[in-house]
Amino acid sequence: MKRIELQNIRNGVVFDLFDEEFKKVLANIGDENTVASAERSITIKISIKPDKTRRTGAVKIQSSATLAKIEPKDSLVFFDHDQDGQFIALADDPAPELPGLSEDSNITTFPKASGGK
Repeated sequence: MKRIELQNIRNGVVFDLFDEEFKKVLANIGDENTVASAERSITIKISIKPDKTRRTGAVKIQSSATLAKIEPKDSLVFFDHDQDGQFIALADDPAPELPGLSEDSNITTFPKASGGK
């Protein structure tokens, strides 16, 4: 008669479940969109429910991983009114560009003054 041990419950399914959850944890750690220092965890739960005679019992094995949440990202939105007067959100600044201001740099250029050095 063979006694139940962790490694022989349903042919080692506990280890298979751990391996699957560990892959999720590693993928989450490698995801640069998650909070790097957040703690991750793996839970293996084994439930045993004996029958009324106490001669047999149903065994349920569950696994889960607690992963880091996606790190919030900052963005900017511009507000304006459309041609119908509806208030709308825009990805780009609706204000007209100022003369001499370059979109590609922070350098403002001015026209040369006439007649002077």
